[in-house]
Amino acid sequence: MTISSRWSLTVAVVALTAGLAGPAFSAATPEQVTAALTKLLSEDKGATFALGEPTQSDAGVVYNNVSIKSSDGGETKIEVLTFANPTVEGDTLSADSLLAENVSGTDKGDKFTASSLELTAPVFTGKEEGNRVDAVSIMGISIAQDGKAPVMIDSANVDLSDFASDVPHAIDISVEGIDVDPMAMDEGGQMGAQLKAMGYDKLTLGFYGSGSLDEATGDLVLNEITIDGTDLGTVTLAGTFGGLTADVIKDLKQPNPPQSVFGKVTLKQASVYYGDASLAGRIIAEQAKQMGQEPAAFVGQITGALPLLLSSIGNQPFQDKLAQGVTTFLKDPKNLTITAKPATPIALMELLSTSQTAPQTLPDVLKADVIANQPEAEDDETGDGADVN
Repeated sequence: MTISSRWSLTVAVVALTAGLAGPAFSAATPEQVTAALTKLLSEDKGATFALGEPTQSDAGVVYNNVSIKSSDGGETKIEVLTFANPTVEGDTLSADSLLAENVSGTDKGDKFTASSLELTAPVFTGKEEGNRVDAVSIMGISIAQDGKAPVMIDSANVDLSDFASDVPHAIDISVEGIDVDPMAMDEGGQMGAQLKAMGYDKLTLGFYGSGSLDEATGDLVLNEITIDGTDLGTVTLAGTFGGLTADVIKDLKQPNPPQSVFGKVTLKQASVYYGDASLAGRIIAEQAKQMGQEPAAFVGQITGALPLLLSSIGNQPFQDKLAQGVTTFLKDPKNLTITAKPATPIALMELLSTSQTAPQTLPDVLKADVIANQPEAEDDETGDGADVN
């Protein structure tokens, strides 16, 4: 799923969260909150907005029918905007939470709606430093690009933790209940037609990601980047990268990072896992049908051709390992894992160079392995092979 970068949680959320908890101050009055919020929103010089008269309630400082028009022409409306236990100190506005209810926005033909958007422990300074938010939760999302069917999403959540100088070093993301019309996946509808032929009238997807950075060691641990589809399958990437010290991260943030910095970042281990939930079987059945064959005969034909198809790799031991793993999977689709566990961390620059000069040696350099249909661990849907940490 592609979501227009113009949205970035909608124009209003960008405006409201442009500065992202600091020390607690005395409770702010509605007038103080309005003054601070007005100054923050005015950072967008071409923006216009209407906050209306705020009210004080048990929930906090409440605004009704908020309207924000950004300098680039986008417009966002929020039916109810609540700051729970807000505080104002100088130009800094913070709260226990910020809740926007019934959010809608338009931008160059795109439309966005959400039943609610909540920020936990937000702090807005109006500056580049000192901003923070502990969590973002959006419910009941609809995203529609001009002329296309909307994508519906049940919820999207981001949890941030392990803060150092207001910068989170651990993140957990989940996006659940992503409903996609197969016919809207490509312009010609060919992919949608193929999916419908396999019995998919609707796709329901989920996205999950988590990771953490230890600046002391420079290790970036990617616990998972997972895409899961109901009656489709699960794809999970995981791994550990080294060398990401504060100085290296600073260099990487530059518009044109120096080439030498990529020699400092290393790959320690990685894995790619696919767990089938009927997609492979449906593809096999559909392809066999088109060729007038039984599924078992089709699989036999494909697996028989694997040695020739994989010969371009140029590494016979790995070709044999890959062919054996794929054959086992295709005959009984359960799961397939490819792992990389080099003996010592390898610089990304070295990997790039090797891929260009001697690509056939990469499986040996990475100590690559292929594992098919391993038993699933009860507490890990992706199986042991996907856990490289």
